[in-house]
Amino acid sequence: MKKSFIKEHLGGKNDLITVAELSDALLISKKTVYRMIKNNKVDSIKLGGYYAIKTSSAKKLIKGGI
Repeated sequence: MKKSFIKEHLGGKNDLITVAELSDALLISKKTVYRMIKNNKVDSIKLGGYYAIKTSSAKKLIKGGI
């Protein structure tokens, strides 16, 4: 399995996760994650052509539900 872009380029810190990792964790599509980013339901940053989602935001989302 490939390393995620975020982990590979940010030294493996667990402060950020990728769209794919969040979609896998929540069992939702990547398109839904991108929609949540667009609607400011999750805190994210854009690195080049990739989005990185703050793990604290993902945890809040999981606790509160979608």
